[in-house]
Amino acid sequence: MKKSTTICLLLALALALTCLLGACNDNNADKTPFSLADTSGADSAVQQVESAVDLGELSRDTDSVGAVKSANGDVTVSESGSYLFEGDYGKITIAKGELKLHFFFNNANIKCDDGVAIDGADVKGTELTVTLCENSENSVTNGKDNAVHIKGKLFVNGKGSLAVTSTGKNAVKASKEFCIADAKLTLSAKGHAVSAQSITAQNATINVLSAGKDGLNAECDDETTSFTAQEGFVALKDTAYACNVLGDGIQADTVVYIDGGTCNITTQGEFVPDTAQNRLEYDLDEDDFRYVKWGENYKKVASDYFSRETMYALKQGCKGIKAGEIEYPDPENSDNEITLLQGDYCIAIKSGDIFVHSTDDAVHANSGSVLIWGGTLQLETSDDGITADVLTRISGGNVTVKDSYEGLEGAFVEITDGTVDVTATDDGINASCDDVAVAEYIAICGGNVTVNADGDGLDSNGSLYVTGGSVTVFGPTGNGDGGMDSETGIYVDGGTLAVLSSRGMTELPSDKSAQYVIACGGWNVTAGETISVRDAKGKTLWQTVAVKNAQTLIFSCDGLLKDGTYGVYNGETKLADIKLTEQISSYGIQGGFGPGGPGGPGTPGGPGGGFGPGKGM
Repeated sequence: MKKSTTICLLLALALALTCLLGACNDNNADKTPFSLADTSGADSAVQQVESAVDLGELSRDTDSVGAVKSANGDVTVSESGSYLFEGDYGKITIAKGELKLHFFFNNANIKCDDGVAIDGADVKGTELTVTLCENSENSVTNGKDNAVHIKGKLFVNGKGSLAVTSTGKNAVKASKEFCIADAKLTLSAKGHAVSAQSITAQNATINVLSAGKDGLNAECDDETTSFTAQEGFVALKDTAYACNVLGDGIQADTVVYIDGGTCNITTQGEFVPDTAQNRLEYDLDEDDFRYVKWGENYKKVASDYFSRETMYALKQGCKGIKAGEIEYPDPENSDNEITLLQGDYCIAIKSGDIFVHSTDDAVHANSGSVLIWGGTLQLETSDDGITADVLTRISGGNVTVKDSYEGLEGAFVEITDGTVDVTATDDGINASCDDVAVAEYIAICGGNVTVNADGDGLDSNGSLYVTGGSVTVFGPTGNGDGGMDSETGIYVDGGTLAVLSSRGMTELPSDKSAQYVIACGGWNVTAGETISVRDAKGKTLWQTVAVKNAQTLIFSCDGLLKDGTYGVYNGETKLADIKLTEQISSYGIQGGFGPGGPGGPGTPGGPGGGFGPGKGM
C-alpha cells in the first residue's frame, strides 16, 4: 500500500467504433451513437502471455544422472548436468555461472537453518530444472533468507510433490522465470510464497499455506520502461491454486492470465488506527483511513464520512488478484513517482472457478483493465469486488460479488454477456475516474445483471447505457442515493431494465432514449412481495420478488408500445395504470431526465473520445 505523489501519464485509450449500439440490439435502427472501448492492446498482451503458458514437455530424461550422496551434509554443484537427490541433505550451493542443471528429487529433504537451502543467488544465468519423481514426497526448509533462490530460470515438473518452507524471506525466489508443470507445490513463507520476474503454471497444484506477503508475485526489472510480455506476468493454465496470505493472493506488474483450473484465494489484512506513528511506519496517508470499527469487524465508509470515531487503515495491500502498477522515478523530482497507465496491462480470465475472500479489493487492475470472458467468479471482500483504472468488461461467464463496498468499478464498465450478480454496501456498479478529461460510462449490452446496493445501484460519472440483456436493480432504501445516477444522461435503447428503489434521489432515463420507459411511485413495497408489470390483456411482461423495501419502479422492455396501457402490480393488487403517451411516462413520481442529449464532452452524439484514467481509485 505504498503511497506517493503520483503524476499520471495518460496514454490515449481510443474508443474505436467496435460495437455500435445498433449492433447490440438489431430491433432498433435509430440508436444513440456509441462505441465500446478498444481492447486491442490488452488482447495482444494476452495472446503473448498465452504463448508462454504452453510449457510443453519439460525434460524428464533420467539418462546420465549422477546420484548425489550426502550424510546430512552440504553439497556444491559446479558443473552442468543431471543429478539425483535421495535422502537428507544440508545446503545445496550452485557454483560458477550460466550452468544448466537438472535435479531429480526422489524423497529428498533439504534443510538449512541459517541461509538459503538451494542457493543459486550469486550465479547469474543459471537454468535449473527440478523434476519430482513420481509419487515422491520432497521438502526444502530454511530458517533465514529465501528457501530457494536462483539468479536465473527455475522450472519444476514431475508427478511428485514438494513442500518449501521459509521462516526468513520468500519460499521460492527466481530472478527470471519460474515455471511449474504437472507437479504439486506446497509453500509457507515469511515473505512471498513465489517471487519471480514471471510465473507460469500448467496442470499444476500450488497450495500456499501461509505467506506474510503475496502468494504469487511477479515483478519487472527496475529498468523496465514499457510493457513486455516477457516479464511481470502471472499465467495459470488448468492449475489448482489456493492461498491464505497477508498480502495479495496474486500480484503481477503487467498481466494476470487465468484459463481453467481453480483459484481459492483468501487474504487477511491487518488494520491499524490513525496515528502519526502508523502513518510513518506503514507509509499511509489520510485517504487510506477509510474504515471504522464495526463490532469485531471493520467497515469501509465513504471518503466524506465524518465521525469522531477512530478511523482505521490496512497496513499493507491484501488484494485477491492484482495487476499493476509500475512506478518510475520522476526525473524532475526524486520525491515523486510516475505511474504509467497502459491499456495492455490487464487481468484476463478466460475460464476456471475462482473464489476470492479478501479484506482488500477482490480483483484489481491498478494500471489497466479487467477482462472476463468466461468462468465462474465468487467474490467476497470488505472493499471493491472488481475494480479497474481503465476498463472493466464482462463478456461471459458467471460473476457473483457476494459482499463488497462497491461491486464493479472502472472508468468504463461494460457488460455484454454472462450472468452478473452484485451486492454492495455502497454503489453496485460505478463508472468513475479522477481525470476530468475522461468521459466515463456504464454500458450494459447483454447478459443477465442483478444489483443489490445500499448506495446508488448504477452510478456513472458520465453516461449510462442499457442496450440489451436483462437488468434488475434493487436500489437503496434511504433517500440519499438512487437506483440510477448519472452526470450526462441515462439512455435505454434495448433490453429489459427494472429498477426498484427509494424515492428521494430518483433519476429517470433521458427522453432521447430509443425504447419506451414507464416509471411509477407513491406506494410502498415490502421485501418479499412480488412486483410485476402487465399489459392491458393481463400478460406479464416482467416480475420479481423484492429483496428490500421500495417506493419507485422504473421499467423498460421492447414489448412496451406507444399509447399502450400497462399496470404495475404488487401481487394481485394494482399499484398504478400507466398509458405510454411520452417516451418516458410516469405516475406518482418526480425525476430528472438527465442533461437532455446523448453524449458527453467528447465526440458529438457519443460518450466522448475517452482517454486513460487518472490515478487509481
